[in-house]
Amino acid sequence: MTYGFLPQNWPAFQRHLDERGIELSEIETVVIRPSAAAAASPTTIDVVVTARSGRVHTWSQEERAPVF
Repeated sequence: MTYGFLPQNWPAFQRHLDERGIELSEIETVVIRPSAAAAASPTTIDVVVTARSGRVHTWSQEERAPVF
C-alpha cells in the first residue's frame, strides 16, 4: 500500500508533469493511492493532480521500491 511519495518515484512524476505542461507552482493537491485497475500490479499507483485552475490530471505509474 502506498503511504507516501518516495524520492525514487520523483523522476516518473516529473516526467508526467512535463508531458502535461504542469508547473509545480500550479499544483493545488496531489493524491497518490494504490491503483484501482483490476489488472494493475500491486506496485502500480494512481496519481491525481488538481491544478489551481481546477483542471484535474490523472495517470498511473509504477511505484519503485525504497533504496536503502
